Formats: sequence, C-alpha cells, structure tokens
Amino acid sequence: MTMKLYYAPGTCSLAPMILAEWLDLPLAIERVNHREPSPAYLAKNPLGAVPALELESGRVFTQVDAILQYFCELKPGSGLDAGEDLLDQFEAHRWVAFLTGDYHPPFGAWFNPRRYTTDHSESALAAVKDALSLRLARLNGLLDKQVGDSGHIVLGRRTFLDAYAYAMVRWTRFLEGGFQPYPNLSRFMDEMSSDSGVVRALEREKG
Repeated sequence: MTMKLYYAPGTCSLAPMILAEWLDLPLAIERVNHREPSPAYLAKNPLGAVPALELESGRVFTQVDAILQYFCELKPGSGLDAGEDLLDQFEAHRWVAFLTGDYHPPFGAWFNPRRYTTDHSESALAAVKDALSLRLARLNGLLDKQVGDSGHIVLGRRTFLDAYAYAMVRWTRFLEGGFQPYPNLSRFMDEMSSDSGVVRALEREKG
C-alpha cells in the first residue's frame, strides 16, 4: 500500500503533493470535502481538515508542516530540508512557525469570516475581512522582504518551505491589489508555477 494523502483543491494540502513530486515519493491521493467531512473521513481525522496522511500501516497523521518534514526524512540527502547546521535548522523552523502560526490563520478567517463573529450582517463580515486584509498585507510584506532576490523562502535555496509557502501565498490573488505590492513574492510564484513538479502537482490537485 502506498502512502495516501487526503486533500482538497485550493488548500495547503497542495504543499505535500508538490514535495512528493520533488522527492519522487509514491503518493496516492484522495479528494475529500473538508467543509462537510464525511463520517468515514472524520473517523480518520476528527477535525476533518486537510491534509491528512495515511501510512502503509494504516496510521493517519495530520498537520501539513509535520507531513512535509516527514517526507524530507524519508529522503535524507535530498537537500530539501534545512541540513545539519544548527542555525540553518533554527531559521527553517522559524519560518515553518511563521507560515503555520501567523500566515495561515488570517487567510482561513478571511475565507470564512462567519466563524469569527456572531454578527453575520454584510457590514460586520466586511469589517472582519477588512481587518484581516490589513493583517495579511503586513504578513505578505514581511514574506516579500524575506524572499528578496533569492527566489526562495529560506537559506537562499529550494527547501520544503518553498512548497509550503506556494500553496498558501497563491491565495494572495484574492486580496485587493493581488501581488502588485509584492514584487519578490510575485517573482517567486511565477518561478514556482513554471516548475515541472509544481505543474504535475497542480494537475493532480484538479482531480
């Protein structure tokens, strides 16, 4: 049995699909409805979120950042992890935490503002999204500066964090102004979008 990734189009579950392509890892995929998860999927993943990774043993693991780092451990020497240097590892872990803890949550709230207010009037929901847009602009500004001229998220080279960031940074196109204020991120996204592994992962994501 090949590892199976439970995914939903347009979500951060794209990241492990990209990394599996880069690492040449055999990976089966199964599309699920993460907004209205089935009882069968909830039995595997009680939160109903994506991605979830089912190993050959039948054990199911969640959390995209953990799955990405697990994939890197399966292919030691790939050059897609932080490597052996302690400070390089620190830098990678720092940006994993940024993407997981700072970057993803406001996008989740922006797409689903009803979860974050008991007032579901149009004006209240618009106010939530306006506040989140300001937060996301600040975060994108930080990430744009971090990428700089390197074309990568950390260490000046391709790592699993490029796949992780790509899966979420693409949501910026839905914000007012899109990528126009973020030239480094725009270039990063263009280069990633032309990568053969990313292209294959996007095709798989379409189902």
